[in-house]
Amino acid sequence: MDSHLVTVVVPTHLPEPTALGKISLSQTLEVLKRHVITFVVPAGLDTRWYESFCHGKAEIRFERFEWQGHREFSRMMLSPAFYERFLAYDYMLICHLDAFVFRDDLEAWCERGYDYIGSVIYDKGWETGLPVSPRKKMVNSLLRKVSGVQRTEYFANGGFALKRIASFHRLTRRFDHYVRFYRTLARVRGRGFLEDIFVIRHLPRLSRSFKLAPRAEAARFGAEYVNYDESKLPFAARAQDSMPFGIHGWIQFQPDYWKPVIRRFGHLI
Repeated sequence: MDSHLVTVVVPTHLPEPTALGKISLSQTLEVLKRHVITFVVPAGLDTRWYESFCHGKAEIRFERFEWQGHREFSRMMLSPAFYERFLAYDYMLICHLDAFVFRDDLEAWCERGYDYIGSVIYDKGWETGLPVSPRKKMVNSLLRKVSGVQRTEYFANGGFALKRIASFHRLTRRFDHYVRFYRTLARVRGRGFLEDIFVIRHLPRLSRSFKLAPRAEAARFGAEYVNYDESKLPFAARAQDSMPFGIHGWIQFQPDYWKPVIRRFGHLI
């Protein structure tokens, strides 16, 4: 395997993960131990727990950035300075401490050549849209016409996602002012700015060469099961061969659904 193909990026701001976060990390280290694991941490974080826990399990590295909290993390994920640190690799697999990896398909996914693959969000609210007033509908329609941004085929979470580093470095640098504008617009409208949703909605429009995985393929890569008809899930049977490469959000969303699956890997939960 090319050692510069991919690194597994684990962001954390905690000096020690929660009990369930440790299960996620244990699984990541076991399944993806052939790959370099890079912890992305705030500049002043004490990392001794991670150094001790990971010793002998995988090759680990630390990259320190000035960030605290979700808002600053989202900003960092659309900063060219972030991706510049990783230009020695072709890809990064973002793997948060609420993600769970079922098998090592990482190299195969890199070989598919996508610029971005996120975890498909299974949520009826996201698919149908939240109820809005006629005025908001008019404003949203106007913004779509002005910006050229239309509805997407699907929404995906970036907490378990594969990114082509050179593409993100180039586009975040080239469209820095555009990113800043939308972040300001979200604040003025009283909305949160979601980096992963921005990526899916805007980057394919800004760059025609940006290759986003279609929904059917992204569904085989990753999943975030929030609120959905269980019988319609592609992994409804919870059989091993129906599972995607990994999942995100199992700790906060539908934990009772995922626990029996996670126990199969020897985790006490």
